[in-house]
Amino acid sequence: MVVRQRQQKRSSVPLPATFDNAVDAEGHGEQIPTGRTPDGKAFSVPKTRDMMQSLFNPLTPKTTFDLVTLLALSTHMLVALALPLAAKRKILLASFAFWRLCYNGGLGWILNWQSSRHGLVALFKRRGWLDPTRGGRVYVWLRGELEAKMGPDYMFEDVPIEFNVWLLYRQLVDLILLNDFAAYFFLCSCYIGSANDAEPWHSPLRIAGGIILLAFNLWVKVDAHRVVRDYAWYWGDFFFLVEQTLTFDGVFEMAPHPMYSIGYAGYYGGSLITGSYTVFYVSLAAHMLQFLFLSFVENPHIEKTYERPPLAVQVIKKSRTRRLSLSLPDASDESVKDDSTPCSQSSIREKHTSTWHPDLIVFKNFDLFRASDILIVLLLVYSVGVPLCFMWMTGYTQIVLRYAVVQCIGWILFRTLALGLLLKKQSTSQIITRWYIKHGGNGEEAFSSWRAVYNTAMIMTYASFGLVALAAYHWGNVDYGSIVLFHTLGILLIGFHVWSSRSVYDSLGDFGWFYGDFFARNSSMLSLAPADIKLYYTGIYRYLNNPEKVIGQAAFYGLALISRSQAVFALALLLQVCTFLFDTYVEAPHMQKTYGDQVRRDSGIVRTVKNAVNKGIGQPLFADSALDVEPGSGLLPNGISESSAVADLLANTTRPVRDILLDTKDLISITTARIAEKAVPSELANVDYPAFYSLKLVAGQASETHAANDKRNVYYLGESIKVIWQAPLGHSRRDWIGAYPVTANFSNQITTVGSKGCYVYTHPDDNLLAEMVVGDSIFASRVQKKVSVKVKSGGNGARKGGVGAIQVLQGESLFSSAALPFKVGTYEMRLHHGGTHAVLAQSRPFEITSCDTKDVMEAFGNDIVVSPQSPTNMDLEDPEFMSQALLVVINKTFAVTDSHVVVSSEDHRGGGRDSVSDHGDVVVETDVVEPLESIHDAIAADNVLEENQSKRLGYAIREYFGVEFAADVLVHAAKHGATVYDVGKRIVEARKALSVYSSSNIEA
Repeated sequence: MVVRQRQQKRSSVPLPATFDNAVDAEGHGEQIPTGRTPDGKAFSVPKTRDMMQSLFNPLTPKTTFDLVTLLALSTHMLVALALPLAAKRKILLASFAFWRLCYNGGLGWILNWQSSRHGLVALFKRRGWLDPTRGGRVYVWLRGELEAKMGPDYMFEDVPIEFNVWLLYRQLVDLILLNDFAAYFFLCSCYIGSANDAEPWHSPLRIAGGIILLAFNLWVKVDAHRVVRDYAWYWGDFFFLVEQTLTFDGVFEMAPHPMYSIGYAGYYGGSLITGSYTVFYVSLAAHMLQFLFLSFVENPHIEKTYERPPLAVQVIKKSRTRRLSLSLPDASDESVKDDSTPCSQSSIREKHTSTWHPDLIVFKNFDLFRASDILIVLLLVYSVGVPLCFMWMTGYTQIVLRYAVVQCIGWILFRTLALGLLLKKQSTSQIITRWYIKHGGNGEEAFSSWRAVYNTAMIMTYASFGLVALAAYHWGNVDYGSIVLFHTLGILLIGFHVWSSRSVYDSLGDFGWFYGDFFARNSSMLSLAPADIKLYYTGIYRYLNNPEKVIGQAAFYGLALISRSQAVFALALLLQVCTFLFDTYVEAPHMQKTYGDQVRRDSGIVRTVKNAVNKGIGQPLFADSALDVEPGSGLLPNGISESSAVADLLANTTRPVRDILLDTKDLISITTARIAEKAVPSELANVDYPAFYSLKLVAGQASETHAANDKRNVYYLGESIKVIWQAPLGHSRRDWIGAYPVTANFSNQITTVGSKGCYVYTHPDDNLLAEMVVGDSIFASRVQKKVSVKVKSGGNGARKGGVGAIQVLQGESLFSSAALPFKVGTYEMRLHHGGTHAVLAQSRPFEITSCDTKDVMEAFGNDIVVSPQSPTNMDLEDPEFMSQALLVVINKTFAVTDSHVVVSSEDHRGGGRDSVSDHGDVVVETDVVEPLESIHDAIAADNVLEENQSKRLGYAIREYFGVEFAADVLVHAAKHGATVYDVGKRIVEARKALSVYSSSNIEA
């Protein structure tokens, strides 16, 4: 289990905390940790018992969960002892695969469900399993199980349901993890003695290495549990938070996510001891599954819980705080002043071109129409492509190999020694900056030119290594097992190199990656410079002082393994030596001169090893050289979480597979739709009064601009859509409305495509609302009234009798933010029955469109706010007017739905027959909150714009302003603090550049 690694700020914030009662600073008593549920309820956290003690100690009472776990463990032992070798190998391999998938797939799905929708807790609330009034025998049994596992400080009624559900979840975790370990252990035991060592001394060396890795793995687990205890070990923060601080020392200073990275060293220790390729590849596959679990389950939860809350949470919190301040009786005029009043343009920092057009970093941000990028491609073709073609056409491998080696040496020396000498002169005398100033340039141009030269040298170093590896690739008559092994290890080293480089870049950013502090000492000198140029040890720099010097050549050693080439290995060793010299004589002196006492001497790994040695021998052999530097301290204040590099790498790796799965899913959906077109949904067979279900759209703002005889419902892109629905009184509380393109479904009776999140429940009850989280847009509905409707005898309105009058509910649903279709086109609404895709009613088709730029303000009902210096008319060449229009569009694009329950079901269960809430109803109030208030607000909270958000914004800008920005451009601009005014000014410049070639001007 991975531990959340936040910055070690010594403040009282919710962090993973030990459940072992800690003695206070003065030793007077015990401090009981305080937990807090998602709804803000505080409680005292009881102490939990050790799993190994309660499960394997014969003197402790055993629960049903313990007996099931012990029975499963015994089954593995029985298989390993009783069955023939071939049979037990297959069975144990299948068992390990099963339990590993239960761990990464099953537990991962449950945790993701719990993190996103409080799903597991909501399930227990719906079923009433922990409710004494509804749980029955299940409640009695579960309560007995929990009380048997806990100590005297645990009272079932005194803790919230989140804590009790977490305790039950722990039992499932123990069952899966222990059996996962047992299956792997007995699988390894089946392969002991199967190795074919070439030399007699290989066997003891291999076994000794395996034992060392196993011992290291055990120390990692023990030390990690010392820090996090049961709370983080069992993913407690997916259920509730604990208000207590922790110091992440020890193993957490050695590697990121040690429980997932170096915490699996035992797998490779077992592989060495057995000497089996099967065990090695099984271990490797299991380890890769752990990293997938980390990327898709742990990292998203860590980010939204501890690092950067979702946009909806930030916007709603800000909105509620503002409303509260406005409601105070002593609120001053200054406190409620409209922040949208434009300030002078002189206060706006001009954005350099690099803010909008990101630099080429290796091949990231490659631009087909940028001259420098095209020249790099041509250089690669001539220096690598032409020699490869010559080698493959003529067979002169040795000639090409000699050429490749000489070229590689040249690029190594140029990248490290030549550019190192230039940087040394830049540090001491600003030689590059002075040269550009002397010849009519400035500091920005000097830094821009340096970035291009350095990136070219880096690309050519990689390319020349690849050419040497291809020319030297030869395996001869080596056995197949060794070939596969060496290729696997080489690919792993290349992947490790990619991850480490991404981690370095995420910590440093563009400024630090290109050695920006050699060119600027404060933020005013360069546009890419951060606001505060200080030394921070975050991300990978928390563990290594200089990752480039230590692990920055892993890919080249991987190429040496793959190509089986001594030349590639020698070149990799040369690059490592040159990198060491570069760090010693160029970077280290500059760092000491620039940052002084902020530079630490020992890295996190070195400090951990020293402390372990001191503790092991019982005396301070090594002095503690840790300096009191900024907590979590890389080379930029805006350090990104060290886990994001792994997440990005794994996301890029899985994207092709995901695309194939999506294509297959679309094919299956089309086939299913054609079959379902002629089928009558069985879900509607028992629905009463189907004719009294209906949908009606409330006209939008765009409908008012169309002709009076045009009966179409038209809405502007980003405009909220209100739907009036009607349903019989006894309708399913899980009925829902989805929005779909009119051509998406083949059948009018059943929906055959997914809603892609564009849906709203019509009448949610307590069970559904148990899964509501902040920013949800799927519960934006409420009942407005109850009316009586006459039913004609024998009419089609009643499927079961239907004589007289029936009671129907009429309500309103709001489609906004994430539930709103955000693409120009023609759509329809469909009302579905009881959580199924059986259609009860359809709306008339409606259209989502955009308007001209000059009409944006009027279309959304906003007044134009301009400064006295700005033109009074709607001047599309005025950046301030364009910014005001853009502010409206951005607010519609990133609007957040704030739904909250204002009346609980208990308050209305005794109401009269005419009460809207007399059937255990709840009332959900919904507000649509807009995130920005002024054109001088940044377009993204915390200067972070997610990829899906940037695509959404780019699409809106294209539709409303006729200018297309790539998603990565908006992400890059947001990263550098671009405001609404900055983007608006950019739009004006782009429209001017393109206006000459517009169709109207050409015709004129």
